[in-house]
Amino acid sequence: MKKYGLFNVLKVLTICLLTVVMVACNSNNEPQQSTGTTEPTKSSEPSPVDSQATSESHEPITLRVGWVIPPENQDWPKMFEAFTKKFPWITVEGVYAENGEDELIKSIAAGQPLDVIWNTSLDRAIEEELIEDLTPYAEKDAEFQSYPYREGYLDNFKRDGKLYALSRGNDGFFILYNKDLLKQYGLEKPKLDWTWEDFRTMAKAATNPGAGHFGVANSVWWYNFVSMAMPMANGHAPNMAAMNEDFSKNLADGSVPEVLDDLNFFHDLMVNDGSLLNTKRAAEVKIEMNSFHIGQSLFFTAIGPVLPGFKAQFPFEWDIATMPKGTAKQVNFGWLSPMSISKASKHKEAAWELIKFWDATKEGQKTLFEFGGSFPNSDDPELVEAFANAKVYEGFDKEVLKYTPGITRFDPARFIPASQELSQTFTDFGAKAYEEEISAHDFFPSRMQKVNEILQQKLAK
Repeated sequence: MKKYGLFNVLKVLTICLLTVVMVACNSNNEPQQSTGTTEPTKSSEPSPVDSQATSESHEPITLRVGWVIPPENQDWPKMFEAFTKKFPWITVEGVYAENGEDELIKSIAAGQPLDVIWNTSLDRAIEEELIEDLTPYAEKDAEFQSYPYREGYLDNFKRDGKLYALSRGNDGFFILYNKDLLKQYGLEKPKLDWTWEDFRTMAKAATNPGAGHFGVANSVWWYNFVSMAMPMANGHAPNMAAMNEDFSKNLADGSVPEVLDDLNFFHDLMVNDGSLLNTKRAAEVKIEMNSFHIGQSLFFTAIGPVLPGFKAQFPFEWDIATMPKGTAKQVNFGWLSPMSISKASKHKEAAWELIKFWDATKEGQKTLFEFGGSFPNSDDPELVEAFANAKVYEGFDKEVLKYTPGITRFDPARFIPASQELSQTFTDFGAKAYEEEISAHDFFPSRMQKVNEILQQKLAK
C-alpha cells in the first residue's frame, strides 16, 4: 500500500466521505448542491399510477433528474432502469448537477426544467420556493400510505407540517475494529449493546506507544460526525447534534453543561488517555497516514457504503461493530439525503411516481441496497434482511448490519433553518478543535449562541 502524508490522506478520505453522502458511495463525485426557480409551469397529464397499463396507453414522458452521478457511473442508473420496467412509457435521464438548486435555476432559464433534484439544503429549497409541497401527492396515494416507514422518518422532510422531500439514500456510520489487535491485547469482540465506556476501556488497553499502537484512529470524523450523537446517547439532548425537542435551539450554547461534557468525549481520549491522535501527535510518533489503515489502531469509524472498498485495502482482519450505547440510549449518526420535485416540472405526477418508487416501495429500496449500500428506511423484516444480505456488505457481521439501521438518527443540519451554520460549526470542531486540542467547553458556547440567534431569526420569518 502506498504511503501518503497524513494531511493528504485525511483530505482524500473526507472528500470521499462527503461524496458518499451525496452519491451513496460508489463514485468519485463531488457533493451535490443547489438551484433556484421561477414560477412553476403547470401542465395536465394523466397520472402514471397504474403500473399495469401498457405503454401504448400513455404519452411518452422523459423525466430529468439533477444528481451528482457522473455519466460514466454504471450503478446508479440501475434505479432508473428498475423504475422504467414498471413504467415503460417513462424514460429517466440523469443530469449531472454539482449544485442541485443552482442547476435547477439554469435549467428553467434554458426552457428545460429539471423534474427532480437532489437537494443539499432542504431549507434553501423551501425558502426559495423551488420545490413542490408533496403532501397532496402523499395523502391521496394508497401505495405510499401503506409503506411501513420507520416511525418519525418522514418528519425529517417536513416544514410546518408539509412534506417537501423523500430520501434518495440513508447512510449511517459503523465502528470498525482490528481483529488482530483485539486478539493481541486480549480483548473480546464488541457486543451489539456495548457502551462508550467499553469503547474507552478497550481503546486504552490497545494503546501501546512503544509498539506504535493506539486505541482510536487519527481521524477528524470522531469530532465532525460521531460526536453529534453523544449528547443524545447520554440523554442530555433529545435530538442529534445537541438540538432541543423542536429543533428551535442548540443546547451546546452553554445552557446545558452536560452537553459540553458529552461533546468533549474524544478530546478526553486524546488529552487524558493518549489513545486518540491528531495530526501533530501522529507526526511525533511517525505515523504518516490513518493509523487504522496500516493496522496500528484498534478502532476507526466510517460510513456504510465505503466499507467494500476498505475490505480489499486493509492488510489485516477487521469487521464492523455498532455505535456504542451512551448512559441513556444507543444511537448512531447518519445522513438522510433529500430529493424533491421541482415546482417547474411539467411532469409532476410522473416525478412523484419516481421518487415514491425510490423511497417508498420495497422494490426500490432493495435496488438501492444492492449498489448504494443505503440503510433501510423501515423496520420491516423483509427489508432489514435484504439490507443485511446485500452484495455490497458481503463478509461483514450480519447481526450488526441488521441492528444498526434501527438505532440510526440523522444529522439535522440538512433540514432545519440555519442548517449551514450548524453544519459549519461541527466542521470547524474537527478542523480546529481536533487539531489544536481545544475543549468542547471552550469551542462551542459562543459559536452555538450565534447559531441560535440566526436560527431564531429564520424561525421568526
